[in-house]
Amino acid sequence: MVACGLIAVLRITGTNMAVKPLFDKVALLGVGLIGGSIGLALQKRKLAKRVIGIDPSQANLQTARRRKAISGGTNDLRRGLQDACLAVISAPVQQIGHLASEVAEATEGQCLITDTGSTKRKILAQVPPHVRFIGSHPMAGGEQHGPQAASADLFVGRTVILTPAPKAAQNDLSLLAQFWSHLGARTVRMSAVRHDRIVASVSHLPHLAAAALAAATPRQDIAQVASGWLDTTRVAASDIELWVDILYDNRDNVLKSTERFGKVWASLCDALEQNDRKALRKILRDAKTRRDMAGPAE
Repeated sequence: MVACGLIAVLRITGTNMAVKPLFDKVALLGVGLIGGSIGLALQKRKLAKRVIGIDPSQANLQTARRRKAISGGTNDLRRGLQDACLAVISAPVQQIGHLASEVAEATEGQCLITDTGSTKRKILAQVPPHVRFIGSHPMAGGEQHGPQAASADLFVGRTVILTPAPKAAQNDLSLLAQFWSHLGARTVRMSAVRHDRIVASVSHLPHLAAAALAAATPRQDIAQVASGWLDTTRVAASDIELWVDILYDNRDNVLKSTERFGKVWASLCDALEQNDRKALRKILRDAKTRRDMAGPAE
């Protein structure tokens, strides 16, 4: 087992500046959109000497290898993890806790482990305290999936939420923050409880709303949709089973968010029914103010 950690930073010779790899070997458990994008970013920025993909899908591994998102691939967990310094688990949220324990056992505790799951409370509850695991949630993605949709710049300018366990080592936190920073993201730290509450409002509810709008649109009207409908419903085209797991896992917070949404929706409907322009204008103004706070659309 090799010693793992941050192995190099910057070398300056005269006016030339060269970046050495951050890691000797990174293992990506799952090489779909997120895992594949991490691999492409690592390879593009030369942040790891080796990037090994571990995925049950041979097609995913072949695509990731062809796109140079990984330098090698396998469906054998122990083989792929051998000598890995960092393991990134990009899998359905129901599997992440179990996989983190398997990684820890296979690497004898020498490997820092993180994930990219959209929920965190149950994952952290499933991971034993002695495991070197820190949750990560990159607030990035898209409606497409698979390594064919991966992008080396997916995380540039994005936020990654870190959810460390109470006893997480400060060195591991710093290392993981540097990892995401080198991929172009900024990191924030918060508890798993706060994370799940926030993402219910800013990620999970929007997905439900987009799905509801798409499902409520008559089939015969689809041919006439324009950019507003397409933009608003974009995420409704995402992987269905992935989102069933996410929404089920965080359903208590999602339901609280839908309750708030329902009250605003009812107020909008009431304003229209009562021909109350003042009330309608107030809600639309409040909505515009909050949307403008988030910055320009992509």
